[in-house]
Amino acid sequence: MIQIINACKILKGKQVLKNINLTLNEGECIAITGFNGCGKTMLLRLICGLIKPTSGEVKTDKDYSFGVIIENPTFFFYESALYNLKYLAGINKKINNDVIEEYLKKFNLYDVRNKKVSTFSLGMKQRLALCQAFMEDPDVILLDEPFNALDEENLKIAAESISLAKEKGKIIVIALHGTIPEECKIDKVIKMGEGIIVN
Repeated sequence: MIQIINACKILKGKQVLKNINLTLNEGECIAITGFNGCGKTMLLRLICGLIKPTSGEVKTDKDYSFGVIIENPTFFFYESALYNLKYLAGINKKINNDVIEEYLKKFNLYDVRNKKVSTFSLGMKQRLALCQAFMEDPDVILLDEPFNALDEENLKIAAESISLAKEKGKIIVIALHGTIPEECKIDKVIKMGEGIIVN
């Protein structure tokens, strides 16, 4: 469980998060909706520790591992898709090449695994980001606009991956402003506006 208690964040003199109170439970999938700039991405950053609250706190009952897509994923654009995933996997050394290739196949990138990421379309880059978010089987999955630029087939694969992760007891938080695919099996929708939770 992750608890956010009265969390506020001030960046460059602006309050970007205000009095956030939120509990995230294992096996739960939460969608955060709202217009661009309302604080969705900043909340994801807070949850995974990329930013610390100016006041308030984030409490966890254990040491969670995270799989994250936040804003535009950063890759080595002049290296291959396979190289990028191997490089990322080498940081934690949790998975082998077989698992990497399994996820490349799952997200329909295996046939282009040796192509440079610079040649990829936006949708292909998004699928590569989904590979890196899911491949290490993290405890918590945070996805910022994960369905951008995905065609119908790959959107369904992404949504089913989220549903499977939920069944495995992961904590999943999806930030988006569009339609939520039914396959995601969302437990709760939270709306944000101007840095606060409004519902």
